[in-house]
Amino acid sequence: MVRYAWHDLGTRPLFFPALSLTLGALWATGTGSAAGVFLLCALCLGLLGTALGPLPGAHLAVLVALAFTGAGLSGFEARVEIPPALVEGGPALLEGELERVERFDGATRLRLAVARAGPPTGPEVAARFRASLSGRGDGLDLQPGQRVRVEARLLPDAPPSNPGERDFASARRRQGVAFTGGFSPGRLLVLSPAPAWRLTLEELRGRLALAVRQVAPSPDAAALFLTLAAGQRAELDDAWEDAFSRAGLAHVLSVSGLHVAALALMTLALLRRGLVRLGGRWRGLEARRVAAPAAVPFVWAYVLFTGNQAPAVRSAVMATAVLLGLGLWRRADGLNGLSLAALVLVAWTPSSVVDLSLRLSFLAVLGLVLLSPALREALPVDRPDPSEPRRLKRWAAQAKETVAQTLCASAAATLVGLPVVAAAFGRVSLAGLVSNIIALPLCGVLTGLAAGGAALFVVAPALATPVLWAGAWASELLLALTRGFASVPFAAVEVPGLGPLLALAYAVGLSCWALGSGRWRYAGVLTPLALLGAVLLPGLAPEPALRITFLSVGQGDAVVLRSRGHHALVDGGGVPEGADTGERFVLPFLKAEGVSRLDLAVLSHPHPDHALGLVSTLAQVPAEQLWLSAGTTDGPLSRRVVAAAKGAVVEEVQVGHPSFTLGEATVEVLGPPVDRELMEGANDRSVVLRVRHGDVTVLLAGDVEEDGEAALEEAVGTVTVLKVPHHGSRTSSTAPLLARTRPRHAVFCVGRRNRYGFPHPEVEARYRALGTECWRTDTDGAVTLESDGQDVRLVSFLPRSEGAPLPVAASAKQTHRSADDFR
Repeated sequence: MVRYAWHDLGTRPLFFPALSLTLGALWATGTGSAAGVFLLCALCLGLLGTALGPLPGAHLAVLVALAFTGAGLSGFEARVEIPPALVEGGPALLEGELERVERFDGATRLRLAVARAGPPTGPEVAARFRASLSGRGDGLDLQPGQRVRVEARLLPDAPPSNPGERDFASARRRQGVAFTGGFSPGRLLVLSPAPAWRLTLEELRGRLALAVRQVAPSPDAAALFLTLAAGQRAELDDAWEDAFSRAGLAHVLSVSGLHVAALALMTLALLRRGLVRLGGRWRGLEARRVAAPAAVPFVWAYVLFTGNQAPAVRSAVMATAVLLGLGLWRRADGLNGLSLAALVLVAWTPSSVVDLSLRLSFLAVLGLVLLSPALREALPVDRPDPSEPRRLKRWAAQAKETVAQTLCASAAATLVGLPVVAAAFGRVSLAGLVSNIIALPLCGVLTGLAAGGAALFVVAPALATPVLWAGAWASELLLALTRGFASVPFAAVEVPGLGPLLALAYAVGLSCWALGSGRWRYAGVLTPLALLGAVLLPGLAPEPALRITFLSVGQGDAVVLRSRGHHALVDGGGVPEGADTGERFVLPFLKAEGVSRLDLAVLSHPHPDHALGLVSTLAQVPAEQLWLSAGTTDGPLSRRVVAAAKGAVVEEVQVGHPSFTLGEATVEVLGPPVDRELMEGANDRSVVLRVRHGDVTVLLAGDVEEDGEAALEEAVGTVTVLKVPHHGSRTSSTAPLLARTRPRHAVFCVGRRNRYGFPHPEVEARYRALGTECWRTDTDGAVTLESDGQDVRLVSFLPRSEGAPLPVAASAKQTHRSADDFR
């Protein structure tokens, strides 16, 4: 381990060029209109820098030229050409090449590079954009490289609509993905086959998977081994992914730099040993010069066979540089190798700068190169003495040094990636500091068995069986270790996001401590101060006495109530056979708000668009009480919600049920009525809640329709805010209810371009005729109500558009305050 200093960065010729190119690609906004201008500026500055030669400032011109190059390349990748008829989405007929095919849970997701497009009944024209399409059915025989024609329903990619929600749209726009959507497998026509080599590769993967399952001790062991041998990660279920994350071993689940580096070293050693055994001129160090470049094709064959995963490509580029350097008698430099990998990947795929797995991969290697030596230097453990005459004592010292270096490497990777991990996942694994010391040797052996078994299976399947058997049992052992470390108390701790300014202070502090000397190292105190600020600052901000957030979860309801440290959740959204709204929207919001426990959870009625997201949410966030509508607990959805809410006191509620105190607010039950036998649908038997806070009243009306609203007339009066019943359908929001409640604000919980047409225009017009200000989660995003007991203000997460559909290119996070701000 050689510790780097500030001046060492300047002596690495690739470091600052790679940094400039990466920052340029990261800075580009994703619009392709200025890509040509950026590249022209880059050419002019590059020529200027070359002409200036050794004069001062010439290198700065070259670095700026590289930054403009990165921005131009990023713009070209993001450039789209969409036919005017499809700008707003809707039904479309698309023709193009499949770039990616993913299968999971009975569904197929396609990434299609569209070359021609148009409405189903109109002419097709030339186009240039990508679409991410999902369809039910995993029996589709589709491969990347095929040209297909498919009828799809397109949705313009939208920005995040809720606090805490991950911004997938920004990364997709950088890749030129303009639409998401769905397709029917029966409406897809394959126009040309995939390349022969890809078909052969997929056939080999299928045969390998079958052979591994026959010798594996368990399906999970087979799935883990196939993840490393063939890149088939989708076969490992979500519970194991969570366990690996808690244990600090999540890097094992992708073909990462660790596996490629281990394969490169083992291949080099085997080839070198084989050449030495041949005797003659291959003996000694001369064998390394031949073995090192000969190992390169094996490394890239493994990367190709496992699906060209971005971290593996990064490591393969570094391994190639190291191996070729050994062949030329050049000593490898970790920082230069990492910089070369960054140059290659950003130039080839500029959008990789926002790829989460690649970011974490690069940061981990950067931590190993720059921070790990500084940590080892600070560790109060003596280094082994190579002159120690006693062999056992020398071996013990070397083993202790190996443990110390592994601990420092694990801590360095954790510390460097902490801001990114905290922002993406909200937690950091502490168990990883120890688990990696124990598991890394096993991971190295498992990588060798996976790569070697796959290679031997291609050549001689019968001879590969013992290797596959050993690899499957090694996978079973790794699963047992993972299960043990994941179950340790405090294996993973919740970490709040640092935000841009605190993350910058954190990085500056860590860099100064790792690379600085003397007084510069005192700046390292910024790192713990940034973490302390992330923990303490949110608690110092004043909070309103009552805050209610109507989350944007698509076509469904999810409402979070907070008052003086007490929290409640009413419904969780849900899409049958679709994305988990709890995982995607509700849980990230609760984590962003620091909510780890609920005083009360309510399922208004057992319909999927209210219940499914509640299942996944209550499985991770415990609730003290769970309310369900009286008489609905025997249904399958209700049973799933009750099963998820382990430890909660479950109550069936109806009008007259005792009110619930939530901080300074009171939650009253106004529905369902006791006499409900004549109500035919579950909608009218919804739990209806009235939240009181001083002079402010909020009515959460569930999905009640005409009969349910009639039952409320005697119990409800004027309200400040109304959660519109049944998403604004024609069968609800009747004139008698509106005349009695006369809400100042109405919140419609609806999905963007939903197939039901909610809210119906005449219903929304009915509210506006009363002077009610209307808010919609499809166009406003999450809507947050804040009350001081006398008045309210409502804040939208997205910029308001006066009820118009959300523009495709709208920015992500802005707020709007209504005229009813606090006086």
